[in-house]
Amino acid sequence: MFKSFVIAGCIVAAGLCPAAVFCAGLGTTLDRARFPAEVLIIRGDLQRLISPTALSSAEVAGLEGRIKSALTGLSWLALEYGALTRSEIDRKLLEDLDRSWVKRDLVSAQALVDELSRRYPLNSAIFSADRAGAEDIERVRELDIQLCQGCHIDKIGTEKILPAYPLKEMAATMPSDEFLARLLSGVRGTSDTALANPLSLGDIRGLLRLYREGAAD
Repeated sequence: MFKSFVIAGCIVAAGLCPAAVFCAGLGTTLDRARFPAEVLIIRGDLQRLISPTALSSAEVAGLEGRIKSALTGLSWLALEYGALTRSEIDRKLLEDLDRSWVKRDLVSAQALVDELSRRYPLNSAIFSADRAGAEDIERVRELDIQLCQGCHIDKIGTEKILPAYPLKEMAATMPSDEFLARLLSGVRGTSDTALANPLSLGDIRGLLRLYREGAAD
């Protein structure tokens, strides 16, 4: 069955584009990854907000909105992560992060989110691009050509709040764990998948391989 989803994995905020793909979804693998992935995305957004030299005022506004929205739901994701992994989440770190953001103390917020990412790392090994098979590569190459490239066309500095940057450029300019996090958290399904990310494990591995190789060209 073909299912629809939107890709929201852009550098600054949630640049959305409609797309369709055949896949099985990530299930509980994604559930366990949501909290650490969101932490990595907040970390990347904070880094760009602290040094926004090349960004337009619209992109900066998008960054601020994205971070505010992410922090609103971070405690719920932490509860989910703690329940699924039987981990003890440091609530004080989350509270301090909220306070730092309210005060616009970005340096402090950056240090706190760095600590969160250190304590609760994203398990990237299971998504390793090196584990992508030939069928995965063939499938996602077609997906990228038919669906992704049509939306991910914006350049840094564009006057858009929610720009969608070229995915190969994203893969080349951001840490690999953050790019993975944006693939995991930045793809949304339709009502058919209860808005959940419909990409399969093979799709994620294949996309990482495709964009990693593209970034090296």
